Amino acid sequence: MDSTPEDSITMAEDLKNEEGVSNMDNKMEIPPVFEEEMVEDIPTKKHKLDEGASGEQQQTSDFENNQHVPAQNEEAFKMESMQKPQIDIDSNVSRNVDEQPKVENTAEEGKISQTIPGKNPSFSLKSQEKKSEDTEESGSNSYMPEQLLAVISNLYLNIGERLRLDFLPRCLDDLAHCHRHHYLSDLPEAPIPTQAHSLRSALQQYRYVSFINSTTDMVHRGEFPGKGIFTKLIELVLSINFNNKRENIAIFEQSYHKSIGLFSMIVRTFPPCWHKLRTYYVGFLEYGLDQAKLGNVKKDEPLSKSTKIFDIILDLLEDVLKNVEADVLSNSEALENDSSLTQITSPEHSMDLSVCTEYWNQNEYEERERQKQTFNALPTAQKIERIFVCLRLLLEILEYDLAMWMLHHFKKTKEWIFSNDNRPLIVVLCELTQYTRMTRVARRIFSVYSEAANKGLCKQRLSVLERYISLLMVASNTADMENTAIGVKYPSLGEQTKTLIKEFFKIFKSHNREQISKYMETIYLLRIPYVRYEFIDNVLFTNTEPLTPQKIAVDIAKKRWMKYKPLSELSKPDEDISREQYLQLLLDALRQYCEWHGSKTFLHVIADYAKISHLSTTTDSVHRWPTHGSGVLVLKKMAKDIDQLENQLKMTVRMSKPKVKISLADICIDETIISIYRNDLKHILMLQNVILKQKETYHEVDFAEWIKYLSNFPSKKITREEPQQQQSCD
Repeated sequence: MDSTPEDSITMAEDLKNEEGVSNMDNKMEIPPVFEEEMVEDIPTKKHKLDEGASGEQQQTSDFENNQHVPAQNEEAFKMESMQKPQIDIDSNVSRNVDEQPKVENTAEEGKISQTIPGKNPSFSLKSQEKKSEDTEESGSNSYMPEQLLAVISNLYLNIGERLRLDFLPRCLDDLAHCHRHHYLSDLPEAPIPTQAHSLRSALQQYRYVSFINSTTDMVHRGEFPGKGIFTKLIELVLSINFNNKRENIAIFEQSYHKSIGLFSMIVRTFPPCWHKLRTYYVGFLEYGLDQAKLGNVKKDEPLSKSTKIFDIILDLLEDVLKNVEADVLSNSEALENDSSLTQITSPEHSMDLSVCTEYWNQNEYEERERQKQTFNALPTAQKIERIFVCLRLLLEILEYDLAMWMLHHFKKTKEWIFSNDNRPLIVVLCELTQYTRMTRVARRIFSVYSEAANKGLCKQRLSVLERYISLLMVASNTADMENTAIGVKYPSLGEQTKTLIKEFFKIFKSHNREQISKYMETIYLLRIPYVRYEFIDNVLFTNTEPLTPQKIAVDIAKKRWMKYKPLSELSKPDEDISREQYLQLLLDALRQYCEWHGSKTFLHVIADYAKISHLSTTTDSVHRWPTHGSGVLVLKKMAKDIDQLENQLKMTVRMSKPKVKISLADICIDETIISIYRNDLKHILMLQNVILKQKETYHEVDFAEWIKYLSNFPSKKITREEPQQQQSCD
C-alpha cells in the first residue's frame, strides 16, 4: 500500500528546511505539496496526451443548424453592450470558438512543450509537423490548457467549496499541523484506570455534573476519555430531562448544554483525521445506544430494534414523523433558542456547574431519575430538537472526516475510498461499495427526508437531512472519478452517482405527488451543484440527454416554456408547474452547472489573459527549534545556544503562521475536456442571442434574471477569445 516517491511526495520533504520533520513511513496519500512564495518555482512535470487521443470532436445540434438570431445588445446590456457589434452566430461563434488549431497525432513525431515566455513549461501537447507555420495559433493552443489546469485544480482542491461546508475545520486551513499532529501522530494519552472508573460511576448514579467536569479536565490535559465517550454523550443529549417541575432543574438544563459543547470539543481536540483514533470513530458509528436511555419499555419491545446509532436515530425520527402533527413540525420557534451550537459558549451557560449540589438518598434519587431521564419522557417538541441536535453532532464528525480525507487522498481516490483501513466515515455509515450506491442506509436517508418534506418539517431541520444527502453524493461521485496516467478527470459526474440522484428523485416523488412547492423547496435546499441541476433535470425533462448549456439553449430556442401556463392562469397553482417556475428552474440549472465547472472564471482567464492564483494554506514559523535532517531536537545544540534562545524568547514576538501555496493537482487536461469548455461557452453565447430575441417578441415574459446572469459572460469576450490569446502570446 506504500506509494512510491514519484506518486506521493510527503509534506515532510516539502517543509524539511523549515520544520525539520521527515517521516517516510506513511502508508497513505499525503496532502498536496506546498511551494513557498520566496522560493523559485520548480517546473512542473509535463503532461502527455494519450497516443490514441482523437482530434477535437465537433458537436452540432438542430439549434445550431436552424437558429440564427441577431443580438439586440443595445437594449439588453445597457452601457456595456451599447457599443457591441451585431453577432453572427454561424460565422463569428464558429470561427472564434470552434476553430481552434487542432492537434494532429503522428506516429513519427514526439511531443513539443508549448511554453509561454517567462514561465516554466507545465503542459505538453502532441507536436504539429510544422511548428513555425502559425506561431500565434500555437501559443494560443498551449495557453488554454495551462490556464484550464489552474482553474480546475483550484476547483478540485477547494474542499470547503466542494462540500459546501458551513464551518471549515481547523485542519483544512493548517495542513502542516494536521499532518504532523494528527495524521502521523501516535495515540493520545489515556486516563488512569481510577479516573475511567469514576466516570462510569458518575453516569450510573446520574451525577452528570461530575461526569462532564471530569471529562472536560481530561480533554484539556490531552487525554482521550475512551472509546465509548461519544456514545455516552449522545445518550445524554437524548435523555436529559429538565422539563419537570422540581428542584435542581438548572443542573440538568446546564448539563444538557454542556454535554453538547463537550462533544464538539472532543471532536476538535481529537479529530477524525487523527489516524490512530480511527477505530474509535468507526466503532462509534457501528455501536448502538442503551435502550434504557430511550424509554421505559419491555426488553422484548424496544423503542428501536436497530443495532447502530444512526439507524436508531432515524427510527426515532420516523416515529416522531408518524405521530406528530404538521404544525408542530413546521414550528421553528424552538430553533431560536436552540442550544446545540450557539448557546453553549454564552456566559449564562459557561458557569461553573460544580457549585450545584447533588444530595439526598442516592438510591431514591437514582430510581426517580431512571424513570424520568429517558427520551420517551420528553415532550414532543423536545424530542424533535434532541434528534436533530444528535444528527448535527454526527454531521460534525462526518464532514470533518470527509474534508480531510479528500485532501490526504487527493490522488487515486477511486482506489482508496473503499479501502477498509482508510475509507471515509460516510462510506462506513452508508455501507457504500464499489458496485452498490443505493444501499439500505441511502434509501432510508432519502425516504426520511422525503417524508419529512411532505409533513412540512421546517427548512432549518430539513437542511440537516439534506447535508447527509450531500455527503453521500460527494462520496459516491468521488468513487466514480476516473484516474488516468496524467491525472484525474474532473469535473466529471459518474454514472452511478447520476443513477443515485435519479433514485432520490423517484423516492421524493413517491412521497410528494401533488405539491409543486415541495419540489421547489427541496431544489433550493440542495447545496451540491451537480445534485441540484440533475434533480432539476429529472423534474423538467424525461429524456436521458445530459444537462448542459447546449441542452438548455435548444430548449429555450424551441420555446418549450410556452407549453406551461402563466401562474395567474393556473386553476391549481400548487399542482402544476407554472411558466415562471419553469424558466426559474432552467436558469438555476444553468447557474449550478457553470458554477461547478468554473465557466465564468475560465472565460475571464482566457479572455483577459489573467493569471489565476493558487490556493494557499498556513504552516508553522520556520527555525523554531534547532533540528537536524531527521526532525529530532538536537539537545546539545540547544544547550550550546541556550543564552541566545532565552534572549529570543524575551525580546521577540512569535511570528504568525506564514502562508504557503498549494501546488496544482494532477488533472487530466485533454482535447475532450477542452472541447467541452469551448462548446459550453459557445452555447452560452447562443443562449444570449435567443433570450434577447425572445424578450423583444414576448414582452409579457420576464427574462430579466436571465439577462442579468448571462451578462456575466460578455459576448465580446467570447468572440474575441482567440485574438486576445494570440496578441498576448506574441
